[in-house]
Amino acid sequence: MEYIIITSVFITSILVFYALFYIFFQSRINLARRMEELSKIQVKEEPEDDLVKPFSERIIKPGYARFIKLINKVTPHSIKKKYEVLISQAGYVGRYSPSNIISMQVMSGILLASGAYLIGSPYLVEYGVFPYVFALFLGFYFPYSIINSNGLKRQKLVQRKLPDLLDLLFISVEAGLGFDMALKRATEKMQGPLSDEFDRALHEMSSGRSRQDAFRGIITRTGVEDVNTFLTAVIQSELLGTNIANTLRVQSNEMRQKRRQRAEEIAMKIPVKMLFPLVIFMLPALFIVILGPAGINMMESLGNM
Repeated sequence: MEYIIITSVFITSILVFYALFYIFFQSRINLARRMEELSKIQVKEEPEDDLVKPFSERIIKPGYARFIKLINKVTPHSIKKKYEVLISQAGYVGRYSPSNIISMQVMSGILLASGAYLIGSPYLVEYGVFPYVFALFLGFYFPYSIINSNGLKRQKLVQRKLPDLLDLLFISVEAGLGFDMALKRATEKMQGPLSDEFDRALHEMSSGRSRQDAFRGIITRTGVEDVNTFLTAVIQSELLGTNIANTLRVQSNEMRQKRRQRAEEIAMKIPVKMLFPLVIFMLPALFIVILGPAGINMMESLGNM
């Protein structure tokens, strides 16, 4: 009988304890469990209201992106290749694509023709559509001329720096460095587009590209005949297994001689270029200074007579 009473009291105590625990702590447990479930739920971010964005991000940028895609679709592949060469020779690789340049040309032509129509239409009516067509072609050619001019300047700078680079290469190779180390040392000593191109070629070779392919890339990106001659000689020397120091010596002497000849040619053209400014600007002033007083005296003498 005592065991039954003890068992009943024990069970009753457990039930009472559980009831009290449920009353005082179960609400907190449920709240913690609910918070954990809510934390696992991924809240979807509401899309940003388009009206909050600036006008350029809502209208101009998407419209320009669609326009570039349209230009890219309708432009022939041959024209794209020509523009890629033009962009690489101007040093804009990675900054502009052929579609960017052509879209700039189209928009520039339309803007210039529209400006000519809005501003000059009262004065250009008698000429018909010719001024507007001319403005359209002028605006279309303007971005191309800027990139082409930058490319020509870059080519001249590359051509001017090439003999100095060859001298550094030849001295470094003669001192015992390998060709790649000598090229790296020369690019560190020099600045400009030529050293940038060779530095890019070194990075390409370290990434696994062959030296021949890297050098052919330089020839394409620069478009300079002297660079083509030098790198072709280096490639042939590597293929034939000849001494690279002898190749560098010959190329260095040849490039210095070419630079001297170009300087002499420019000096010989200077008198011809100075002739027209002298005739147009200086000779009339000299005639006025020399013959002016005599003309004044002659007019006074004729007036007295």
